[in-house]
Amino acid sequence: MLAGLKASFLPPVTVNHPQEYKMSTVMVSPIEEKVDHWQKGRTPTNREYAMKFVTAAMSNMAASGVSNPLDVIKVRQQLRTQVPGSRKNAFWAVGMDMIRKEGLISMGSGFSASMAREVVYSGFRLGAYEFFKDKLYGWSNGALTREGITLKVLAATCSASIGSALANPADLIKVRMQAYYPNGSPYRNMRHAFATVYREGAAASAGSPVLGGLRTLWRGVEATTVRGVVLSASQICSYDQVKQVLKGNGVMQEGVSLHLVASMFAGLFCSLTSNPVDVVKVRLMTDKNREINGVLHCVRTILVKEGPMAFYKGFGMCWGRLGTHTIVSFITFEKLRELFGMEPM
Repeated sequence: MLAGLKASFLPPVTVNHPQEYKMSTVMVSPIEEKVDHWQKGRTPTNREYAMKFVTAAMSNMAASGVSNPLDVIKVRQQLRTQVPGSRKNAFWAVGMDMIRKEGLISMGSGFSASMAREVVYSGFRLGAYEFFKDKLYGWSNGALTREGITLKVLAATCSASIGSALANPADLIKVRMQAYYPNGSPYRNMRHAFATVYREGAAASAGSPVLGGLRTLWRGVEATTVRGVVLSASQICSYDQVKQVLKGNGVMQEGVSLHLVASMFAGLFCSLTSNPVDVVKVRLMTDKNREINGVLHCVRTILVKEGPMAFYKGFGMCWGRLGTHTIVSFITFEKLRELFGMEPM
C-alpha cells in the first residue's frame, strides 16, 4: 500500500528513444536567444512598427553616407550621351575627371538631400515592408503564405510605392545637386536647391505658380516610383528569400555572416533590375528645358539615339553603389533591431 501511495505522488516518467531525442533538439543562435521574448507569429504593436521605420531610416542613411561618392559618379555617367563603351564613360575616367576639375569635395555632392531622401524613402520601403507583409497575410486569410514570394513582392510594392512617391522632391534635388554644371553648381545648399527648383516651376506656369512649383518638384515621379518598386521588390524580397532558404536548409544561422551573404545576393539582383529605370529617372529629373515629354518619350529617345545598352550606363557604379548600400543598410538594420530588442527580419 505504501509503495502504491509513493507511486501515485511521483511524476510520470517518459523515456524517449535516443534517436527521437536527438531529432527534437533545436539549435538556437545567440541573436535568436536575445529576442526570445518576442512571440513568433504574433502581430507587432504600432510602436514596434514605428521602431522598424526609424531603424530602417537610420540604417539606410548610414549606407547612403558610405556610398554617396559612387552615387555621384553613377549620376554623371547616366547623364552622358556618348556611345556606350566609350572609355570616357568608364567610372574611373568620370571620377578622375571630377576630382581634377571640381576637387575631391565634389564626391559629396547632394549629401544632405540624400540623407533627407532616405528618411522618407527607405523609412517606408524597408521600414513598412513587414507592416504590409503582416496586413496582407491577415487580409488574405492564409491564401498568401509567409514563405511564398508573392506575399513578399506585394508587401514590397506597397511600401516602395508610398516611399518613392513621397520622397520624389528630395530625390530630384539630390540628382540636381549631383549633376555637372560647366559654370559651377547653381545650388548653394539643399534649401537653396529646393527654393530654386520650386521657383523654376512656378515661373513656367504663370496661370498657377504654386501648382507649377509642386509639379516641378514631383517631376519624374512615375519613373521614381517604378524604380522604387523594381528595386525594393528585387532587393528586399531577395534578401528575405535568401535568408529564409539558407536558414531553413540549415546552411547558416542568424547572424552577421548570414546577413552579409543575403545582402550580397540582393545587391547584385536589384542592380540588374533597377539600372534601366534609374537612367530614365535621372534624365527626366535633370531635364530643365522640358525637352523630354514623359517616360515613354525618354525611353524612345534613348533607344533611337544611344541604343539599348545605354540603359545600362553606369552599371558598374550602380552595382558598386547599390551593392555597398545594400550590404551596409541590411547589416546595420539587423544590428539596430537586435539592439532595440526586435526579432531579426
